[in-house]
Amino acid sequence: MQTVHSSEFLDSRLLSQLPTLELRARYLVDGFLSGLHQSPYQGSSVEFREYRDYQPGDELKRIDWKAYARTDRLHVRLMEDETNVTVYLLVDQSGSMSYRGTTALMTKWAYTQSLAAAFLLFLHQQHDAVSLGFAGEGLADFSPGSSKPSQLHRMMIDLHRNANHTESRLAKSLFELAAQVRKRSIVVVFSDFYEEVAALKSAVANLRHFNCEVLFCQVLDPGELNLELNDTVLLQDMETQEELMLSPDLIRKEYATRFHRHCKDLSHMVRQLGGDYLLLNTSILPMAALSAYLHQRKVKK
Repeated sequence: MQTVHSSEFLDSRLLSQLPTLELRARYLVDGFLSGLHQSPYQGSSVEFREYRDYQPGDELKRIDWKAYARTDRLHVRLMEDETNVTVYLLVDQSGSMSYRGTTALMTKWAYTQSLAAAFLLFLHQQHDAVSLGFAGEGLADFSPGSSKPSQLHRMMIDLHRNANHTESRLAKSLFELAAQVRKRSIVVVFSDFYEEVAALKSAVANLRHFNCEVLFCQVLDPGELNLELNDTVLLQDMETQEELMLSPDLIRKEYATRFHRHCKDLSHMVRQLGGDYLLLNTSILPMAALSAYLHQRKVKK
């Protein structure tokens, strides 16, 4: 009998029509992300770290009954490998993230907001410390890692913004983030990655000095992937406002070659430095790509 996963019933059109960011986040979390949590350093330490209050669903064998006898409260023992995960989310808010082609259900920015919010919500549910920052001219509006509900609320509010209309300096933002990270953390970057791979390589290599694992989530519109233009058009850069008149038929082949080479180089660079890479198409709910990512993590462990 074939196993059917709940994620197969999730619909990208429904996601785009949900009225609030919080609902979109819960939709993604309830549908799939409950399989995401797996520390890249799981098993590296099993020493006792701290207590937390018992919550319905916790295994009874993890309750410290001696502590209960002393305090008359139920506590669960957390081990080092369950508390040493801090996840840093870096979101590119440059103008190009506002793009939406003719076949996409939402802008790259709305898609990224939904996914980032889902990560925040899920990691909070797992009691992991999570941090959020935005890439602009540099690292902006950085929220330090925390698992407190008040911090989650603040970061959700921070996500309620528009992508701005300037260029982002993603490599610079990553260097500035490196000054804030804890060692042995996970850094997740959401961007279209319109930046030189060489500059990004230096930034990722710098994070690796802190034993951080990096995940690049490249969010792209189907129109960018396939140049869904037919007639001569006047294009305007969403970040620099520069304009260019062109005939798509004359550049389609060269565009495809250069664009896909850039994505391939980006993917190769990240994986060469021990990280992971996901290509996310805004016309498709990210379940399949995330499923493949989870499979890769399990194989690597």
